[in-house]
Amino acid sequence: MSSPSFNPYVGLRPFRDDENLLFFGREEQTLELLQRLHTNRFVAVVGSSGSGKSSLIRAGLTPSLKGGFLVENSSQWLIAIMKPGQNPMYNLAETILHQIDPKIESSQIIAFIKRIKKEGVSAILDVIEPLRENKNSNFFLLVDQFEELFRFSLKQKQASFKTEAIDFVNLILKLSEQKSIPFYVVLTMRSDFIGDCAQFFGLPEALNKSQYLVPRLNRLELKKVIEGPAKLYGGKFNSALTSQLINDLGEVKDELPLVQHALMRMWNHKHGAGTNGELNLESYKQIGGIENALSMHADEALKELKPDELSLAKALFQALTTIDENGRKIRRPAKLSDLKKLTNASEEKLMGVISNFIKNDRSFLVIDNIGDSDDKLIDISHESLIRHWKTLNSWVDEESDAALQYTRICDAYTAHEEDRKDLLSGREFEIAQEWFNKFKPNKIWAARYNDNFDEAMKYLSDSAKVYNIKMRNARRIKRIKKGSLYTLIALAFILLFSYFLYKPSIEQIDWSKAKSGNNVESFTAYLESHPKGEYSEVAQNFLDSINLQQAWLVAEKDNTVKAYQKYLNVAATEKDSLNNILAYSKFAKDTLTALSRIDSLKDEMENSNLDHEAWQVAISKDNVASYLNYIKNDSILGTHNEDAHNKIQEIGKSGFLYCGRVVNNRIPDPIFDIIYRKDSEYKADEVPQANDIVRAIKNRYIYRDQAVNSKSGNSVKMNQIYLIKSVNLQANAVFVEIIYDP
Repeated sequence: MSSPSFNPYVGLRPFRDDENLLFFGREEQTLELLQRLHTNRFVAVVGSSGSGKSSLIRAGLTPSLKGGFLVENSSQWLIAIMKPGQNPMYNLAETILHQIDPKIESSQIIAFIKRIKKEGVSAILDVIEPLRENKNSNFFLLVDQFEELFRFSLKQKQASFKTEAIDFVNLILKLSEQKSIPFYVVLTMRSDFIGDCAQFFGLPEALNKSQYLVPRLNRLELKKVIEGPAKLYGGKFNSALTSQLINDLGEVKDELPLVQHALMRMWNHKHGAGTNGELNLESYKQIGGIENALSMHADEALKELKPDELSLAKALFQALTTIDENGRKIRRPAKLSDLKKLTNASEEKLMGVISNFIKNDRSFLVIDNIGDSDDKLIDISHESLIRHWKTLNSWVDEESDAALQYTRICDAYTAHEEDRKDLLSGREFEIAQEWFNKFKPNKIWAARYNDNFDEAMKYLSDSAKVYNIKMRNARRIKRIKKGSLYTLIALAFILLFSYFLYKPSIEQIDWSKAKSGNNVESFTAYLESHPKGEYSEVAQNFLDSINLQQAWLVAEKDNTVKAYQKYLNVAATEKDSLNNILAYSKFAKDTLTALSRIDSLKDEMENSNLDHEAWQVAISKDNVASYLNYIKNDSILGTHNEDAHNKIQEIGKSGFLYCGRVVNNRIPDPIFDIIYRKDSEYKADEVPQANDIVRAIKNRYIYRDQAVNSKSGNSVKMNQIYLIKSVNLQANAVFVEIIYDP
């Protein structure tokens, strides 16, 4: 029997290797893993979130290794367990050296890393070889939560991070492949990250050889998981509760952490006071059932906080979570130092809030060391907390909406700088301003999504100034219109009164009919009835203008200098007969249009000289950039565009590079901005197309092949322009072939 405070259920956290006695229901899976390791020293344990991957290795496989189930002639094992975290090479070196000497110092770890980078796998083998000789030890490395490596390599801005991730993968693969020392490697990874393994050479092939997909537990195995720990420590379990739990688990994700958490809560309720009450349906109801137990437990922790700590907790959890490009709500580990800056809270205050979500078997957060730094890494213990804590779920959505609105403003600012967009206006501005007033963003928060915070906020401020001026003018115009309306109403009454006082004459009635018809017949009829009438001159001018109208139609149809000049001659002849009405009529406008089109046609002829000069400049420089500048020049006719393309193909060199990941036909963090696309609209951060001209906004190596494995010795340079030769999409990753100056 255990002490009253002991709880045989581990809650959200994974099982430890010393808790094998409490680990039920995975006997067959453990044997299958041992068989995989027997035939292949590298095994990838893959499964959905909450399928129990880490616990299966820690409390199932490693105790079996120590029991001598894998290697018959030795039960001595050096077992190293690590996570990639924010410094995978340091964590690997530290966990290996720590198994040899628990008092290892940071300086020794750093020296070991330098040796590994210089000598590779042999440096690790040299360190552990003495243990093999003295104690006949075997070696086992668990890389838990391997998907952290993808976040490490992709989310950082420096190329060195991806290089370190590649070196780390190569090391663990080579350790498992070498034959001089028995070294076994197991990694655990969420199944929805399998596609990300393609970015590391050799890793997909290794996964294909030995991958273990963690199966869901059947009802009998779930029964063991549920009842086994309680019965082992003298607890009483109602069979109706077991059936209810198994049935409810079929309707939720994250079944294993949820059931462990619910059982932990029920045990505490029944045994917290030292009693030995039966775990039953009433206990299950009290903790909120499988769907609400986690949410209720987390809300209890919130209620213990002071009012000023509630806002700090919200900011903390929003910093530790995010929504990725595939719409998944995931963990986002953060350094304690970054959290202090983000929340503007003291370390003591922040750690007090963090501790509140760890103490009393809550284990909602975890604190890890960061390599050789004194800093700490704060993380959510399991992503099931994001999915099942309703309060956190709404916080994540709120944070995502705020980040989306901020990135939209940054995109608008970038487009404005490139003369592709005006200042924000109308409803677009109002939404942005409402977000700013409600959310009150700061530069530290914004840096997680886009670095142009100062520029974007100035753009929003400039938009506000113009918007406010327009609103003031609109209100003034509204007041003027309102006054004018009252004036028009009064005038209408006056006119109505005048109409009845002074009835129109017969000539006025005929003139109204002529104007209503507005054709040769109606004006001719008026002149026949009133040859010397008050409006006879106007009617005659209309009839005289018919010839001028026909001349205009001919000029527009031919669209030549000669045709427009002929129209102007007719207009000059008719001017006197029109009695100066030409200056205020439709025909005056046509005259101005004719003059403008004559100038335009002449400019076009002269432009051919500019075109020739631009082409001569391109030929004289005779490089890819000069021909691209000729093609994208909007001020010339571009009669040599095809020749320019041929020259580029002739003198240019082609190469490949990774361009970014696609989100809604955009590349959020692009290598290039599109600056020219023939006969088509485009946005700078769209997915490039063949024959697009692009400007580099980052420095990147150019590779010889599409797999981007072999560097060409050349690189794209910021603000230089290149021609896109071809585009290849692999899932949501964009690879482009460019033509550049060799």
